[in-house]
This record gives sequence, C-alpha cells and structure tokens, in this order.
Amino acid sequence: MDQIVFTTLVKRIERIVQEVTIKCVQSARSATIHARDFSVTIADSQCRTVTIHGGLPIHTMSIDMALKPIVEMFDDIQPGDCFLNNCPFYGNVHHADYTFCTPVFSDEKIIFWLLLRMHNVDVGAPEPTAYLPYAKEIYEEGLHWPCVRVARGYQELKDIVRIGLTRIRVPQQWYGDFAAALGSSWIGERRLGELIEEYGDDAVTEFIDEWIEYGRRRMIAEIKSLPEGTWEGETWVDPIEFIPDGFKLNMKLTIDHEQEAMIVDLRDNPDQVDGGINLPEASSIAGPSQGIFASLDPTLHHNTGAFERIQFKLREGCICGIPNFPAGTSVSTSYLTDRLTSLAMAIMARVDPNRGGAEGGYIGFQEGVFSGEDFRRNNAPYVSQPIVVGSFVGGGPAVKGHDGWPAWGIGGTQGCISTTSVELWEKNNPHIFEVGAQIVTDSPGDGEFIGSVGPRMLVRHRQGPFWVAGYGDGRVYPPAGVMGGSAGHANQGFIWDLGTETQEEELPLCGVFEIKEGKAIEIFGNGGGGFGSPLDRDADQVRKDVRNGWISDEKARDVYGVVLDLEPEEYAVDAEATRQLREEKRAG
Repeated sequence: MDQIVFTTLVKRIERIVQEVTIKCVQSARSATIHARDFSVTIADSQCRTVTIHGGLPIHTMSIDMALKPIVEMFDDIQPGDCFLNNCPFYGNVHHADYTFCTPVFSDEKIIFWLLLRMHNVDVGAPEPTAYLPYAKEIYEEGLHWPCVRVARGYQELKDIVRIGLTRIRVPQQWYGDFAAALGSSWIGERRLGELIEEYGDDAVTEFIDEWIEYGRRRMIAEIKSLPEGTWEGETWVDPIEFIPDGFKLNMKLTIDHEQEAMIVDLRDNPDQVDGGINLPEASSIAGPSQGIFASLDPTLHHNTGAFERIQFKLREGCICGIPNFPAGTSVSTSYLTDRLTSLAMAIMARVDPNRGGAEGGYIGFQEGVFSGEDFRRNNAPYVSQPIVVGSFVGGGPAVKGHDGWPAWGIGGTQGCISTTSVELWEKNNPHIFEVGAQIVTDSPGDGEFIGSVGPRMLVRHRQGPFWVAGYGDGRVYPPAGVMGGSAGHANQGFIWDLGTETQEEELPLCGVFEIKEGKAIEIFGNGGGGFGSPLDRDADQVRKDVRNGWISDEKARDVYGVVLDLEPEEYAVDAEATRQLREEKRAG
C-alpha cells in the first residue's frame, strides 16, 4: 500500500479514538470517567483489534473477546445499533466494565466496530460498590448485560434504560455515563464513516490487513530478539477470609522462535474459589499481556497481529483461567490480574534484565469505593471512587536504568489513568482530604533502582458517617523486588481518631467499613519493588533520595551503605566512608 496513505490512515484512526475519548470525558457524569477509567478501541468486521491508541491496558488487551459473541449472536445488526456486554462469561473482563459495541457500515457491509469500555462504580450490587471480593456467584454481584442491544436507529431502548435506572443507587450518574457512551460512540461511527467514504472500502480494508500484518511482523522480530527457553515464576497473594493463609500464583513463560510466539501457561494454579477474585478468560489473558508488553519495545503496534503472538494455556475451573459459571469475578480487573502483570514483568527481568522489572503497587483503599448520604443535596445517596491528584494508588516498579514512577497506579492502568483535583473532589463530594497525598519515607523497595514511594491519605466526611468498600491486596505480600531488590511498603488502612490524632484500628483490605463522624480513614499505599542490589545504587542519587524524603538517612547508611553529611543545605556524600562501608557490607 502507498506508504503516505498507510501512515495517514494510521493517524486518522488514532485521531478518531482521541476525539471519542474527549467527547466522553466532556459529557459523562461520574468521577471515574473524568479520571479516564475508560478506553476506546477500534476493531474490524472480523473482530480484530485495529488500534487501542490510549486507554488502559486492562481494558484493551483482550477487548475483542467481548465483541465476538455479539457478532455470533445477532444476524440483524443495522446502522444505529449499539450493544452492551459487561458479562465475564461472554468475553468481558468484569461486570463493572461496560463494553459498548457500535458497528460502522459502508452500504450494507460492516467495516469497523467502535468499542468503548467504561468503568461503572455502582452496578446495582448488594453493597454500594462494584467490587465484591466475597461475592461467591454472579447472583451476588449486580446487573449483568450479556450482549444486549441497547440502541436501535440511533435511539436508546427505553425499556433497557429503565432496568438500569431502577437497579442503580445513583441512577442519574449511571444514566449520564450511559448516554455519554452512546453519544460519543456515534460520533466515532460518523468519523469512521467519513473516512471510509473518503478512501473507499477497498483501500480501508487493505489498510486494516496490512496494519495488522505489520503488527505481527514487528512482534515476531521482538520475540526473536529474546533468548529461547522456558522460565517459571511465582508470586504470593494476601490471605482473604475464604483462603486464610493466602496462596501462590504460578506462571510459566516459554519463548519459542520456531513457533514465533511467547507461550504463557497458567494451568498450574488453584481451582476457582467461592469468592469474587476468580479471573475470567479475558482477564487471565489481559494480566500477563500487560506485563509482557510493558517489558517490550514501546513502539510495538498494539493490534491483533501483535497480540496473537502471545499464546495462552488455560484450564477450566481455575482461579486464573476459565472459571465455570456462575463463579464470582467482580474484582477480576485488579487483584489477581495485577499479580499476573507484575509476575510477568518479574519473569521478563530474568529473561533479559534490560526489559523486565520488579512488582508494582497493588489495589488498596486508595481506590476504595466511598458511599453515603450527601447532606448538601438533601441527603441524596452517592457512590464514587476518590481518584484524585496524589492518590497514586501504588508505587511503580523499578526497572533496569529507571526508578519506579508514582503514577503507576496498578498493573491494569500503568500510568494511563488521569486524576481529578482534590478541590474538585471536595466540591462534588461531602469529604475533606486532611492529607491529600503524602510521600511515605522509606516506602520504596530498595535496589540499584528503587521502586516508587507509596502515598499516605487521610479522608473524613464533612457531616455524619460514610462507608468505604475495600478490595485490596499487598499488605502481607507487598510488591516484591527482583535481581536483589527488596519489596516496597505494604498497603494498609486505619481508622484515625481526629480528636487524638492517633491510629485507632487497622482494617482488613477487603470489606465494607463505616467511618463514623469524628473519625477518618488513614490510607497507606504500596511502594514499588526495587531492582538490583542497593549497594550498587549511585551514591549521589541516594543523597537526592534522602534530601527529597524518599528514604531516610538511617536507611541510606544501613541498607545502601552511603554515609551522608547532613549539614550542608544540599547534603553531601562522604565518599571515602561510603566506599569503606560498602566494601564491608559486600564482604559480610
């Protein structure tokens, strides 16, 4: 294909995704959508992912699986249709991520599908949250929409909307996001239609084929740049009520040049459990894929051609595989998915230390779901998540050559989610952030390259109590380091007494907890895991870490072997004392 036309189409399609994203943010109502906890992708008539420009990894790595059953089920698809699929047993990742699928026609032929996946913080579950780690079955989770037509002839179907409005605690917030998804999807459909009309069906379909083939060739070349072999790894998951001792997740990664593939085997893992932490097939694929792609050339094209070169061996009835209906899966976009993401990165560090990394931060109360009554609005109920500036959830993992970054979030976001301001949150919600985000000294995992710091937050209600729904991991087993690096700080949550300014009670990371008036919730997030030996860290960088409050001067001496003179304004490294101390530590 003509290279100018080819490149132009790449950029035009990416621009359409950007426009749909902007329109959705501008018109949606919930804080989660304003924080861009949603993603837009474009697929073709064969359900092949063409582009995922932008968006969150957890949303996009297996989004084609939510489209395929719609194409198989419906034989009367028309322009102006839109379908909704949020069911993990029909290819979705979890039921709080609504996947809107809109066909794009040329005459009577489908050329594209525009896919918009958005997170809903309230889905009509028994508890005021979309994340229910103790929900044994889907019957305890809230509304599932298993490949349902929600619009016809560019009009929403009123009977479908009534179901949602009746079952949701915050119906106007839900409907605002629903309408934003439809409207912005149809804008994307219009733009793609204009593109097809300008270039013609043949040129556009030729482009799709060549673009996906180009992604395949690039991915194969990347795979062949890696050593062949099989590597195995494990990570430990925190105890939870129905697994009181915690449990181990295993992954086997094979790089096969002859098959031109990376093969991920997750079959050697526990059976599915009576809880909401089971991973459906889409999340079982997305989790390791996120970690692998984070460890490869960032210029690789994220389309089906590249994705299909990562192949999976999964087991039915497995906690991370293909769980049997009606297993609970409501927290499957974080929790074990993030464990698999970090595990894949840690294995890749052993494949090639220049590519992989340590474990990154896990979900904690920083993304807990807040609910209650807003006295400023006639005690109207609210349900929301405080994705605010500074609540960077978990510290990023260290990789060779780079420290972890605070904006990592979790494995499913990897810095791709936005935040709203503390002030805007306090305007729209009845909370006060006594501490919006405070760097916790000595929270990074130690290493030649350190994980990111973890945050501390302190949140109270303006009047009366509120409830926090947690669904976290990473307290007993925080993000581990690799190649000699150490683990980061643990996820923790405490009831804080505002009168005495003291910690009153530590909370389990999973459950729904009342925060009474006069109390606050104190939240500590994970620090990221470290990479390499702390004794190899540049001494001047340790000086900067101490000066910036990331590590203490005691830790600089005891762990990093760096002796500092704290008297000068910029601090100073005692080079000779540092050399001697490091020699002693290496010898001892």
